[in-house]
Amino acid sequence: MIPRVQNGTLWLVGMMGAGKSAIGAALAAELGLPFVDLDAEVEAGAGCSIAELFESEGEAGFRRRERGALEAIAGRRAVVALGGGALAQPGVAGRLAASGTRVYLRARPETLAARIGAAAGRPLLAGLDAAGREARLRSLLAAREPAYLRADLVLDTDDLDVAGAARELARRLGAAERRPEAAPARRRVEVALGERSYAIEIGAGMLGELGAALKRVVAPTRVFVITTPPVGRRWAGRVLRSLREAGLRARRFDVPDGERSKSLAQAGRLYDQLLAAGADRASAIVALGGGVVGDLAGFVAATLLRGLAVVQVPTSLLAMVDSSVGGKTGVNVARGKNLVGAFHQPRLVWIDPATLATLPARQLRAGLAEVVKHAAIRDAALFAALEAEGERLLKERSAPERWVPILERNCAIKAAVVAQDERESGLRMLLNFGHTLGHAVEALARYRGVLHGEAVAMGMAFAARRSEALGLAAPGTAARLVALLERLGLPTALPPHPRRAYLAALSVDKKRRDARIHFVALRAIGRAETVALLPREILPPEAR
Repeated sequence: MIPRVQNGTLWLVGMMGAGKSAIGAALAAELGLPFVDLDAEVEAGAGCSIAELFESEGEAGFRRRERGALEAIAGRRAVVALGGGALAQPGVAGRLAASGTRVYLRARPETLAARIGAAAGRPLLAGLDAAGREARLRSLLAAREPAYLRADLVLDTDDLDVAGAARELARRLGAAERRPEAAPARRRVEVALGERSYAIEIGAGMLGELGAALKRVVAPTRVFVITTPPVGRRWAGRVLRSLREAGLRARRFDVPDGERSKSLAQAGRLYDQLLAAGADRASAIVALGGGVVGDLAGFVAATLLRGLAVVQVPTSLLAMVDSSVGGKTGVNVARGKNLVGAFHQPRLVWIDPATLATLPARQLRAGLAEVVKHAAIRDAALFAALEAEGERLLKERSAPERWVPILERNCAIKAAVVAQDERESGLRMLLNFGHTLGHAVEALARYRGVLHGEAVAMGMAFAARRSEALGLAAPGTAARLVALLERLGLPTALPPHPRRAYLAALSVDKKRRDARIHFVALRAIGRAETVALLPREILPPEAR
């Protein structure tokens, strides 16, 4: 729910260069409210510039003064522009939420760099050349954006002038006053990977707009839509029509539904079909479906003709929040899941939560397992929100706009991790929480009868219990996680396979280094870490 502006402060958050001060002043004039630049308040109180304050008192001293100035104004009817790093300080996010409305002014790193220019008076960019400033801005944005995205409203400022941005915000805030439960229609998350950067576009009802976006981003000679018969019957017509209306030559190819399609044999069949249809290196592949289609089509795109552009159009919740983002592609072999694959980033991820309306309830619950995973390892506030609202979400598939904020938050979590560790050498391993035992469960079931999200839920419950047993998590941590999973209708007990069968499955885990596995342990709700364990230490006789 968006708070009423007249009952508190209108906080503008975002990166340096996003336009908070200029847009804030114009917005205040539109709304008839006073405008406060928090950095200017700090400078007035310190009697010196921010740069001088950093030199004399360091960043810690600046942050203390910043928090004092914030507390002095919190709750007053005013438009307040915050410094870019204010939200990173402990307790600030909650204070803003409790005292008014938060607006995130978003801009791409290249836009921020162009606006900032030589960075005079910007201590965090001091001494850097143009390329260095943009790189630093990308890094700062990746770290800060998860906090920014908790705002009540998000406005992209890249293509707006100051007056236009102020008018648009005034309009949106007025709409929020009239419709306090309405969610923003569209959201955008950037995966910041330098020249391989791409956008995740999220919006209810935008599946029919894919063609224009794909033409703008990729401009391919041909487009090949890879899907499954059930998904194709519902959504492929709309996608193909959109592509053709954009002037693109498009053709559909179906693969059988289910995990068994993630195979080298199926990839080989697609290679033959695509080459026979005229695929060249300027062609693009659209993966329309759930995680299986995304992984398989992504793998085919990564390997055919040494790499084709791929656009991920996920239609399942699990694929929307996890497998479509980050560029991990792969197929299964007899020894285990995803053991053959490649990192191949998409050019675009296009998410329309309207497709969730036809998703079977069991698959929707399985997708929520990955949402719980992100919350458990990175966002305690999201976890608390799922405890309060998770069951209601399951009942609201016919209201896709309600899913937009939660999809954005999950994509932002994954995007921030991927931007820091694209190839899973460190931080990104945390996204495998629950997957060590989860993949073993899937392999022992021969990929039949258990959905990926269900296996991950079992794996998370096991990992949380094991974390407590190892003394890494406080007592009660596992119980809280298990309670949420069970309320969402997800399984939490491992199937009764023999211990030796589980140990054999663990022996081919992709996270192995020599004899040890990088096991993702839960430290607390919202925080995880990897620990190197032998398979027998992960699953001692008493653990089950």
